[in-house]
Amino acid sequence: MRKLLTLVLALCLVLTAAAAFAEGDAKIIGVIQKNTTDAFHLTINSAAIEKLDALKADGVIDDYRLYDGKTDPMTQCDLMEMAINEECDVVIVLPAEAAGCDPILERGVEAGIPVVVVNSKTNNTDELAAAYVGSDDVYAGELMAQFVQEKLPEGGGYAHLMGIIGNSAQIQRTEGIHNILDEDPNWTMLDEQGAEWQAEKAVKFTGDWLQMYGDQLNAIICDNDDMSSAVKAYCITEGREDIVCIGVDGNAGPMAMVASGELDATVYQDGAGQIVKAIEVAVDVLEGNEVEKEYMIPFVLITLDNVLDYI
Repeated sequence: MRKLLTLVLALCLVLTAAAAFAEGDAKIIGVIQKNTTDAFHLTINSAAIEKLDALKADGVIDDYRLYDGKTDPMTQCDLMEMAINEECDVVIVLPAEAAGCDPILERGVEAGIPVVVVNSKTNNTDELAAAYVGSDDVYAGELMAQFVQEKLPEGGGYAHLMGIIGNSAQIQRTEGIHNILDEDPNWTMLDEQGAEWQAEKAVKFTGDWLQMYGDQLNAIICDNDDMSSAVKAYCITEGREDIVCIGVDGNAGPMAMVASGELDATVYQDGAGQIVKAIEVAVDVLEGNEVEKEYMIPFVLITLDNVLDYI
């Protein structure tokens, strides 16, 4: 009964927002960013501003608000309160954590404000979000693991550097890696640590692993490219060019490293495409148009063979 009531409330808030839009009230979109620091999210933020500026210039929306979530779920929850107080009609959020950001969607339901979730899910996204726009992170993990298998068919030992523990991308990319390599008797996981998406922490773990495992360490799989590019560069300086490194995002720097042959591969995630689609969905929600519950933007494995098509 409680779940049914929640779903009814979620439907009502979408209809309420659409009615307000139709009556000619100011149309304001709020965007709770994940952060304004790392390369992947800087690309997302830039694409969001470009799209929102165009919508404002065309009179589709009256204004927008950008909020820096500082990769902190408590900060993001506080920013949801700010978005409500500043009378945003719909809020787009890029969650820092799956569980920690659940209150954002709960407050959206309470306040009658639809929430569009982007890039990674909260635990209640499927139940409460107006829509989700992202990519299949389990598949990203599988792509990385399969690349390592193909690059080193004889097998060996690998380590995995995870993002922030509890973020849905970390959870699902880890699942994808284990889906493949746990079933391969030629591969052994040596260690798996959370480096919080950060290059410095990733390099520290790598240094420890090189000392601990030596030639037993053949591959390092990273949940993002900030980590994979830093780790590969460090391995090269330590005389371990043989260690296969791969990550996710396809930022400009790692793409250039793939093109030069320094970085083995990356899994391209179209963050700009995700946020642009999310903004389009948010406008559809405000205008009362029917939207899907989920929109998926494909991941693409980038190697030396196809990097020039994407760089």
